[in-house]
Amino acid sequence: MATESNPKRYSEEVDRISNLPECLLYDILSLLPTKQAVATSALSKRWKLLWTKLTILDFSHSVTRNQGIGNNNGRMTFTHFVCNVLLLRKPLPVRKFRLVLDSFDDSIHFHVSSWICYALDHSVEEMELLLLFRKPFELPYCFFGCKSLRIVTLYGDIVLNCPSYVHLPNLKDLRLGSKLCSNEDSFHSLLTGIPNLITFFIGRVRRDDISAINICHPRLLFFCIQNKVPFPFKIEIDAPSLKCLSFFDGSVQDILTTNIVKATFDFSEHKQQADEHDSCGHLLTELRSIQSLLVRHTKVQSLRFGFSLTMLNILKSLQFDVKCCKWHILPRLLESAPNLEKLILHKVDTDGPHELCCWTEPPHVPKCLESCLRIISLLKFKSLEHDLEFVQFFLRNAGVLEKMGILTGLLDLAENSRILEKFSELPRGSSKFELFLLNG
Repeated sequence: MATESNPKRYSEEVDRISNLPECLLYDILSLLPTKQAVATSALSKRWKLLWTKLTILDFSHSVTRNQGIGNNNGRMTFTHFVCNVLLLRKPLPVRKFRLVLDSFDDSIHFHVSSWICYALDHSVEEMELLLLFRKPFELPYCFFGCKSLRIVTLYGDIVLNCPSYVHLPNLKDLRLGSKLCSNEDSFHSLLTGIPNLITFFIGRVRRDDISAINICHPRLLFFCIQNKVPFPFKIEIDAPSLKCLSFFDGSVQDILTTNIVKATFDFSEHKQQADEHDSCGHLLTELRSIQSLLVRHTKVQSLRFGFSLTMLNILKSLQFDVKCCKWHILPRLLESAPNLEKLILHKVDTDGPHELCCWTEPPHVPKCLESCLRIISLLKFKSLEHDLEFVQFFLRNAGVLEKMGILTGLLDLAENSRILEKFSELPRGSSKFELFLLNG
């Protein structure tokens, strides 16, 4: 005979989340946008005031998605919602403040400034702003004197009109994807006021009034610049502690540091001017201490070297991402790296048109192939005729090669096996090495 179920007992067993310790409930709510976290107050008495003790505030709104946030009495605007949340929450420190706002109403600038000031007044550690307005938004001056900020991310229509004195002593990570500063002096004041900056990212997607910047910082370790604005933009870097440099689509005028051990240069979209020095070649002549280098060249235009490359004697690892059939730079890179031990070759856009004579053997075998190169990874290589010629050159001349991994990008296991067998039949210069397929 079936036993009758007890609804009360069933409901008590199902609601296990409410019985968790408050510290775990706060962690769960912290993973939600603030709008959803506040909505949990309707679940039970236990949940009613939990959200008021959250230290992570995450607000997001777009006029294309929602005009307001509903309540029992009708409609509550986004502005009223944020103001009420800040008014009702407990006076606790804010660990992270995130605001994503897309609005055609520039009058909301006043409220945005007040929300930012609220976070700053509550010892905010991490601030992320993505603001899209018709009129650029200027950060309030209290931002530039906040001692608690550690991480700042700014994207969208934000301009940093810095005062003459900036004091952000604990800021270590700064990411700017906005209109940068109002002028070059303002940018200088910003960097000077961040004495402990470690990571700095600049992403230029819109034209601004700055045509040249000077990255002068004694403690900066990681710097990345992404320039997608088709206008002249020069950078001077004077950072004696810099270890890692990433450079995407732009031009660097000068680098006054010799300590960089890892660098990335991406020339996928940058359109080189006729009177402009070759950026890649120029940069490599300045970076003689790098140990790991990634060069990405996937645009249609050829990347030129107007002068001889410097010897990269310390370079141990090289990754070269290249548009299919644009291999003319590789031999010169290898000749400049006599002690290279690891080489990664990544073919991009392998589904596009192919040129039959895309690979021409260099007149001299680079020194690293004969004496140092031990690992080669070939990404998106297939059994095409020019692939076989290319691989054959490396197998024949790599005297100490130990491993060669191949990633075809094909899902057909039989085809992968056939490609591996075809490559295995090529003559080799190393008496001991392993040829295998990479997963991915």
